[in-house]
Amino acid sequence: MRVCLIIEGAYPYIVGGVSVWVHLLIQNLPHIEFVLWTITPERNQPLKYELPPNVVEHVEVALDMKLPLHARKKRTRSQWQIIQHFHQDMDEGRIQFFHDFLHQFLPHDPGGLSADNIFHDFESWQLLKEMYEKHHPITPFIKYYWTWRATHMPLFKMLHARIPHADVYHAVSTGYAGLLGAMAKIRTGRPFLLTEHGIYAKEREMEINQSEIHSGYEREMWKNMFRSLAKIAYTHADRIIALFQKNQNLQLSLGAPPERCFVIPNGIRVRDFLKIERKPHEHFNVGFIGRLVPIKDVKTFVLAARIIRDALPQARFYIIGPQDERDDYFQELKILVDNLELNDVIEFTGKVDVKNYFPILDVLCLTSVKEAQPLSIIEAMVAGVPVVATRVGDVEDILQDDGIVVPPKRPDKLADGVIRFASDPEFRRRCIQNARERAVRQYDLDALIQRYDELYQEYAKPEAERWRA
Repeated sequence: MRVCLIIEGAYPYIVGGVSVWVHLLIQNLPHIEFVLWTITPERNQPLKYELPPNVVEHVEVALDMKLPLHARKKRTRSQWQIIQHFHQDMDEGRIQFFHDFLHQFLPHDPGGLSADNIFHDFESWQLLKEMYEKHHPITPFIKYYWTWRATHMPLFKMLHARIPHADVYHAVSTGYAGLLGAMAKIRTGRPFLLTEHGIYAKEREMEINQSEIHSGYEREMWKNMFRSLAKIAYTHADRIIALFQKNQNLQLSLGAPPERCFVIPNGIRVRDFLKIERKPHEHFNVGFIGRLVPIKDVKTFVLAARIIRDALPQARFYIIGPQDERDDYFQELKILVDNLELNDVIEFTGKVDVKNYFPILDVLCLTSVKEAQPLSIIEAMVAGVPVVATRVGDVEDILQDDGIVVPPKRPDKLADGVIRFASDPEFRRRCIQNARERAVRQYDLDALIQRYDELYQEYAKPEAERWRA
């Protein structure tokens, strides 16, 4: 069996939760051949993971690549009618004509349209003017045009991508990855599975709203595009998987068919963390585990460390995670640590094996402003380390009453949680015991991997082996 994993902006180029999940999935299904179909900002980026031996192919779609140059093809009225119907359909929240639209851009079809037709033909210009007059007539047309071009150029790069051979296509987000998954299903007839860790359309919407680059109408164009891509992926996926119920509800609100939606949570190799033994240590050690990037809001951890240190002079702090993804942010963190006079009590460890630090941690903090189902707090629960975490993603359901949940960007509340664990031994003991028992029961990776194996077996039908001949 061959499974094609479709991945945007994560494995094997970036270390993070989604990448860890992909790596573990591949490693733990050695009887399956995997193809990586990855979408990256630019070509030939260095890999952060050594690919397991059952990765048999890696196909890259780089957003900085130039579209292939083809002679503009003679178009027919019916082709432009299909394109026009598709855009009208999308305006009304439907994607009935996507299948027909996609067939107008078959790369090796002599009658298919190319990107040159879309960007240069008179009919395309007319369609663009109609959309402009309908949606943004008070915006300068030249600005509208360049925003339209910026939103559509990556899509045509996807449409020209080579589809790897596989028995099942499995995208780990909507967006460009979901578009490739829908395209693979339509063009090959193979099954398409979709797993979302975070809800891609909502995450992009948050980023766009916070952006200082785009103005109002530009923001709406980008947000509409990502919502449309989500609907395309949901409509064509055979199964739509969320990590937890709150995210599934968001998928349903974006148009996912309820009969194809279900939940498979994240998980860890429980046995690896159960065998961790506590080590005697002199200080009260508080840890942060994660990438040093703005979405993890490590600055809140540093600000809380100043408050905790004033209340608990014996406190020491470990910031555990890779520092190379955003060097500018890492430098800002070091300046903040210096300004708060915490250089002697905060250690930046870099990328390390977290299992070597759990034996000496007394509390783990998660300060993210956006998460799905963070593995680090599940690891801490099984390792016997109590958790103070921000109210994001599935954190409340994971911790329940066996940890402390605080609002994002509130270092005072984060500090209060850590101080409570330091000053209330009975509360700490109860949280550790209950959290460990529940995490072992609900988040065992072996059981969750088995569910994906069963899904792959269910959808990889015997006749799908024919291409190997």
